[in-house]
Amino acid sequence: MRNALLLLSIWVGIIFAAYAMVYWDGGTEPPLSIDVLDPPDAVYADDEGRFSLSYPAMWTLIAEDGTVTLGDPYRTIEVTIFSTEAEVPEAALLSALGVVGSDEQGSFEVEEIDAGGADRAVRIEASQGAEADYGLAYLYGGETVVVLVRGDAEEIDARAAVLERIEAGISVPAAAAPAPPVEATPAVVEL
Repeated sequence: MRNALLLLSIWVGIIFAAYAMVYWDGGTEPPLSIDVLDPPDAVYADDEGRFSLSYPAMWTLIAEDGTVTLGDPYRTIEVTIFSTEAEVPEAALLSALGVVGSDEQGSFEVEEIDAGGADRAVRIEASQGAEADYGLAYLYGGETVVVLVRGDAEEIDARAAVLERIEAGISVPAAAAPAPPVEATPAVVEL
């Protein structure tokens, strides 16, 4: 009986020590934040210099025939960017959203946004049920660069910070060529 009690005490001590090492942080900060592990944004510049953008490196980018399409890693959100010769950004955006020429009735709130290097910029939202669409249009030099965001409304809300980061990374006309990317060194995590 005495040996059994001694063995039980040893096992309880081992389990307690293992639990303390794994779950108790002792009030210290972790050695690295998760943000350190997030790769830097990738940069894309239009061949004709109409626009450039930075986007999360984990997103996919497909560029063909003057249209750029970004997709999130979960394939629930799609961002499409293209240029058109329309000189009225609202008209270009409503046409791209599929509102012009359709039987759809509704009001769309046009919001003026920071134009950056563009002459003028607007934002229009066109949410319909579970699907959400919104767009941005930048007028510069007689052309309009249109940015459409489409996807599930809940997914767009959940990834609003990432979408805002993409929107903030759009430059019309294209920003000067970025410096070549710096090779990332792997982060060392101490446990």
